[in-house]
Amino acid sequence: MEYQGDLTGGSSAFTRRYQVAATQDTVGVPLLVPASSGSGLVAATTTGTAKAVGVTLDASGTYVTAQQTASADTRRTCLMSLSPFAIYSLLMSGAAAEGTAMVLYTADGAGGTDGLTIAFTVSVASPQMDEGTCFCLSGANVGVSRKITSTSTVTATFTVAWPRDVLSGDTFLIAPYNPLQGITLQLTTLLTQADTSIAVGTGAAFKTTELKFLDAAHEGRSNSYVNAILANHVLASVLADS
Repeated sequence: MEYQGDLTGGSSAFTRRYQVAATQDTVGVPLLVPASSGSGLVAATTTGTAKAVGVTLDASGTYVTAQQTASADTRRTCLMSLSPFAIYSLLMSGAAAEGTAMVLYTADGAGGTDGLTIAFTVSVASPQMDEGTCFCLSGANVGVSRKITSTSTVTATFTVAWPRDVLSGDTFLIAPYNPLQGITLQLTTLLTQADTSIAVGTGAAFKTTELKFLDAAHEGRSNSYVNAILANHVLASVLADS
């Protein structure tokens, strides 16, 4: 997860360094405000980002609690991007493990002649991809995306037609969110990427702002990104109440 800019048009992250409650070796992880008895910021979970502070920009070093020789400082900190307007870019993974190729959806036979339905060789209803975004990886509509408006087993329906007929063997990617409409995004195991193998509406509180798909020629299954902001930022309620 990398800082990309913010909603005000800024390109430099607003940063502060904060104490953490455990060793944070991985850069690009969202950290949260701890409970009242906590000693510092804590890592998010794959489905939880409540009271998010920001995303780590460096590692903390090994966490210690006991006094050290020569009065060495026991506190461990991470540099954080702090703005509630910050936009982060996450590689879209096809599973909980980082770097997994996205699921390949292949058209099974010719698509509907009106461009409003596609039947795939795998399910689009389990996990549920209704309200997600379908992108043509290869075929007559390569580089084009459409929002899914309903699903039935292996068939996805669209309100806005694909510009050209879908042919048997055309391939697609599906992201379980749609820009600005989506309010959740499930993180991968190390909390640095987006797990796209889950159903629409599953995950932590994010607001997606943009999807950046690449086609098959540019290894889109392993090289596509979602941009999003932390929707449950600890400072967002302060700004809303001001």
